[in-house]
Amino acid sequence: MQRRTRTAWIAALAALFTAAIGCAPKKSTDVYQLRQIQSQYFLLPPNTSASQEKYQTLSIPVTEAGNGRETGDAKDCSVKGDWFSFYRVPGNKFWTVQIPTAAAWEQSGGTVDMKDEWQGFEAALYGLQQRHCFASLDEYFQVKQRIAASLPAPADETLFYRYGYGPGGYVDLAPDMQVRIERDFYRSNHGEQTRPEDYRGTTITTYAVTASGEEEVKLALLGVEKKSPGGNALDATSLDTKLASQFSASSRLRLFLQGLVVSGNAKTPAILIGALRQNDLSAVTTAIETNPQIACADLIRWRVTCVLFRGPVTVSPMLHVTVNGASSYIPVGSKLWIVLPYATGDKEAKLLRTVRLQRLFRGKVTQVLFARNQEEVSQLLLIGGDRISWSRSVAAKR
Repeated sequence: MQRRTRTAWIAALAALFTAAIGCAPKKSTDVYQLRQIQSQYFLLPPNTSASQEKYQTLSIPVTEAGNGRETGDAKDCSVKGDWFSFYRVPGNKFWTVQIPTAAAWEQSGGTVDMKDEWQGFEAALYGLQQRHCFASLDEYFQVKQRIAASLPAPADETLFYRYGYGPGGYVDLAPDMQVRIERDFYRSNHGEQTRPEDYRGTTITTYAVTASGEEEVKLALLGVEKKSPGGNALDATSLDTKLASQFSASSRLRLFLQGLVVSGNAKTPAILIGALRQNDLSAVTTAIETNPQIACADLIRWRVTCVLFRGPVTVSPMLHVTVNGASSYIPVGSKLWIVLPYATGDKEAKLLRTVRLQRLFRGKVTQVLFARNQEEVSQLLLIGGDRISWSRSVAAKR
């Protein structure tokens, strides 16, 4: 019975993909589509393959600089995996990428940890960058982002393949993000406890995340905002304002978000890690995940830079989006429903009819199609560069 049910499920999935991609007008292949398969939502990128084969193939142009010089032996500049592969045929002006089809992705559920498969592929791709297989850092980022944007993944895992955001509780910082450090200050120290009457104020320190040539991901201080009641004098702690210089030698930055430890319900502080090598970053990640109480001193044996944010402080990675034409930054993990204005009744119905989400795909602004109801709107996680709009006659933003 179970085998028959699964066979029927796969057949239904194939029919759905065929209807969504193969038999619809050509215009429908040029959009993202949110589709429910049984009880799970998938976000299908443009040109998603409806094939029942294991792989679909992408062709990514090599930059002009890369065409003008040899990028090394084709074998040395290739990755071969069970689910993700990457290579370039000598003399060809394209990188060839194999990724799982939507049907294969669904069929692998419960038997393959696709997140592990992706992380292994991502590490190998970064290894190619270290071996100068790409003409520039910019080409490496473009290739990685294009592959991530082409994955027909479950909707609730979108940010994992873009930024590493997921079960591990961390985010890989990427260009065009911001990091916001909000720290509260109190007159007296009562250990982990703070008293409202001792509150002195708050500083909000903001960094831009940039990419600078071969130096890779960097931090740039944008400024410090001070909020203090009664005109109290307040200075930002040097820990928060000197991160750019402290991490200047790092090429990759990973922010472990503040979490909770079961014992005592104590919060584990946010940790920012900078590394030159993927292997060091992976090893430190394992160490942090297995020991939530870890300190930076415990990470000395790896070649990493570490800052641990103790005390009443929140460190938030922010994504750049456009809301009704205005530039804005939202916390990583925000869904479309969160940025919409509060509305009820007829205004809510109008909001759902007019809300529009656009996302970049291969450098072009692309529509994201979804059913006009609360359930599907609440499934869509926002990514950097998204453009959100709705009718201006709807209630003001909440």
